[in-house]
Amino acid sequence: MKKFIIKILTFCAAILAFAICIVLVANVSSNRIDWKLPQGKHILFMGASHIQRAVNDSIMPSAINLARSSERYMFTYIKLQHILENNKQVDTVFLMCASTDLFENADDKYFNDNEMVSYFANFYPLFNLKQWSMYETKFGTAFGLLFRPTFLKYLKGLNYKFFINGFTPTTDVMDINSVYKMPSVGGYGNKINYDYLRRIITLCHEKNVKLFFIYCPVYKPELYYDQDYYYNAYKTHFSDVELFDYSHFPIPNDGFVDAHHLNYKGAMIFTQELKRRFGL
Repeated sequence: MKKFIIKILTFCAAILAFAICIVLVANVSSNRIDWKLPQGKHILFMGASHIQRAVNDSIMPSAINLARSSERYMFTYIKLQHILENNKQVDTVFLMCASTDLFENADDKYFNDNEMVSYFANFYPLFNLKQWSMYETKFGTAFGLLFRPTFLKYLKGLNYKFFINGFTPTTDVMDINSVYKMPSVGGYGNKINYDYLRRIITLCHEKNVKLFFIYCPVYKPELYYDQDYYYNAYKTHFSDVELFDYSHFPIPNDGFVDAHHLNYKGAMIFTQELKRRFGL
């Protein structure tokens, strides 16, 4: 029995040591990431899937869409730190700020297992101690994700494209009879997301970068979102940043892929509006 216990403890120690090596190797390799943007890109569009689907940067010579589906503000902040440090030409950031970013359980996505596969597994080499400590309540899931092949990609060398989806067009059209419901409220709240949104604001201020919030077009938002909660949260916590509210912008029904994402047609209409209004 004693020998068996020793074998188990030895095996566990070996697994732990291997995990530590993975983290250290990935962390060291993260210093070699190429964060340089294409020449001439000085305007950023950042956030989650709403902006990912809505802004066609192929027709915007001076702008680039760095959004990624389901991205919470902590990951946006991590990316933005590196982008601004390595691209001194960047002077403007349009950041998605929708109901899904400010609602009462916005932190839920940090801890859902499927979201952690996409985000924790890809971003952990860039974490500081504060960001690591967030996942102490999800230690088992986080530990398991260390063994995904992410660290091998870091070893081979990465650039900024690994951390984005960018504009992702589709020609699919929404079924107006389908029903979208906001995720049920769990126990995570929105403290983390609000904290990192404030950090983004501070970072842009320190770097003399203009920051604007943008609420992309959605299909009849009052049917799907608690708009009162959203506007109260914005006014209470973040009204020092100008919000361009396009939630009711007139996009035809066949310009949506679902209730809160634009398809290629809708994105072209919306992007042309942004170009007209801001001279992009």
